[in-house]
Order: sequence, then structure tokens, then C-alpha cells
Amino acid sequence: MTEQAKILIVDDSADNRFLLRMLLEDDHLVSEADSGEACLSSIEQDKPDLLLLDVKMPGLDGYQVCQELRKKSETEDLPIIFVSGLDSSEERLAGFEAGGDEYIIKPVDETDLLTKVSSYLNKQKEREAVHHDASQSMKMALEAMTVSSELGQIIGFVKSGQSLKTHKSIGEAMLSIADDFQLNASVMVKAETPFFFGCDANSVEANFLAKAAESSERMLMIGVRFVIRDKNIVMIIKDLPIDDENKMGRLKDHLAVLMDIANGYLDNVNAQYAIKNQRKMFMNEIIAISEEQINKTSTKINSHGENSTKLIQKMVSNLEDMLFGLGLDEDQEKQLMGLADKTSVELEELNHLTKGLDSELGVILESLYSLLAAENTHD
Repeated sequence: MTEQAKILIVDDSADNRFLLRMLLEDDHLVSEADSGEACLSSIEQDKPDLLLLDVKMPGLDGYQVCQELRKKSETEDLPIIFVSGLDSSEERLAGFEAGGDEYIIKPVDETDLLTKVSSYLNKQKEREAVHHDASQSMKMALEAMTVSSELGQIIGFVKSGQSLKTHKSIGEAMLSIADDFQLNASVMVKAETPFFFGCDANSVEANFLAKAAESSERMLMIGVRFVIRDKNIVMIIKDLPIDDENKMGRLKDHLAVLMDIANGYLDNVNAQYAIKNQRKMFMNEIIAISEEQINKTSTKINSHGENSTKLIQKMVSNLEDMLFGLGLDEDQEKQLMGLADKTSVELEELNHLTKGLDSELGVILESLYSLLAAENTHD
């Protein structure tokens, strides 16, 4: 069943209003107003589809009412048909100048009235259809621009992958994109110590994120909250547009893509951290082995030096005792003692070089300590 058009009849004469109602009410929803002021008030409450307007009325006449209606965007295209007993060309011209669409002379001819009413109602439907199509086209264009902007955010996130090398930078980037999508979000990035973005680590919301991270579901609607998770990251959207099904579906798809990308980045970050941890563990093992071996070598070197000194001192003492028993002359004794002293000096120098080797081994160990400290600083 076709919806009936609403027609407002405005005339200070009750008889004229009754006559027009009788001609129209079988096919239309008819209402009445007895003055220009009552007409404007009625239209503010319920805009009709067409207005039948008398010209000569106390207070605001029909021309003034028409001019007022044409000033308002809500009624600038409302079909207005003047119904008047004034039949001069000047009156007709005044009606068109005021903004009227048609002019009917009293007494009203039924066929003429119904024909013109039907014609202007059809024109109004066509006009509304055009406006609706234009509105829909504008809506589609704006939506396309929005989608393009959203896709641009995703592409930008992909391009920034080379610079996102930490748990923190990835979490911040995800929160920023949610903000660009005009969504109120919180993010948790899994790590040995979890990172939280958009909420405090000790908040109820953070506890909710941690609990959601243990779920086996990828997407959840919990009340008005939308939760989406992946292996390394969880996000809560607190204001998903549930009243706009198309937009909500589109944003869910975008978020799913972003979560996949972020999860891949985090896989890479975790792999790099694992490599670094393995390298640090290996360096610690090398340092432990080096410390043990250097300590052993240092002990041997020091022991060797002490034994060499004792042997030299004993050799010189024994040589002196032997010289007295050989009956050598003074020159021969000096020559042998000089040889002994020279040998003693050379052995002492050798001991000194050996102690220097001990110090160089210590330098190697210090270098290993420095490398490990630098590795820890980069984390």
C-alpha cells in the first residue's frame, strides 16, 4: 500500500477549508490551519508534502507565509499552491514572485485541483529521489575516501616495518593507528615483562588484556568491547561503531590485517632478542672458561718465576762455594762469576717477560667484559 501524502490547507474561511478537504481526503492525509501564523507553527511541528495556501488572510497573508517558508532550508522546496479568489495577472505574478509553484482560482475546479496536486506531489517525489541519490552518492564518496585513508594507514604501517624493531615501538604504532581510525583502544604486547599501551600496567583494563591474551578465540565481543588477539599481541576496542554495521565490519577487517602484520613484526623482534640472548650466553661461557684458564696460567707463571729466582740464587751460591775449592786465580774467578751474573740477569729478564704475559692475558679478559657490557647496553 502506497503511503498517503500529507497536505496542509491554510485558509481563514472554514467553508473553503471544508470544501478542499472533501476533495482531497480520500487519497491524502489532510490537515488544516486558519491563519498564516498557525500555518508556520504547524509546519515546524510536522512538515507536509504539499501546501494549499490562501492569499488574503488576517495577520500574515499567503505571500508573506510563502516568503518565510522559502527562507528556510527545510521548506525551500516545499510545493506551494496558492488558492485565491483574486484572478488578476498582477496577483498571479505576485504569487510567483513570493515563491509559489502554482495558482488556482476560487471557486475551485475539482479536476484542475486534483491534477495540479498530483503533478506537484509527483515532482516532489522525483526531487526527493534525486536528493536521496545525491546524498547516497556523497555518502559513498565520503566512505570511499575514508576507506582509502584507512588503507593508507595500513600501508604506512607496512612501510614502517624496518623502523619498528622493539616491542614498545610496535605497540605504540598500533595504538596510534587505532587513534587514526577514531577508536578508543588499549594494547598489550607479550614479552618476558608485558608492555601495555593506552592503560596503566596495574589497571583493571591491563588485567582484562592479560586474561584475554589467554583466550583461544581470535576475536571476541564482550559487552560493548571488541577484543582481537594474536600470538604476540592483544587489543581492546572500547567504542566499535556497532550501530553502523558496514563501518564496524570494515574496521574489524582492517584490525585483523594490522594484527597479522604486527604479530609478524613481533615474531622478528622476538627472534632477534633470542639471538642476542644466545650470543650473551655464549659470551658468558667464553668468559667463564677464559677466567679459569687465565687463573691457572697466572698461577703457573708466578710459580715458575718464584722457582726460577730460587734456582738462580742457589746456583750462584753453589758456584761461589765451588770456586773456592777449585784453586783458580783471581782472573779466572772473575770470569766465571761474570758468566754466572750474566746468566742470572737473563733469567730475571725472562721472568719479567713471563709476568708481562700474565698482564696481557688479563687485558684479553677485560676486553671480553667490555664486549658483554656493550651487548647489554643495546638491549
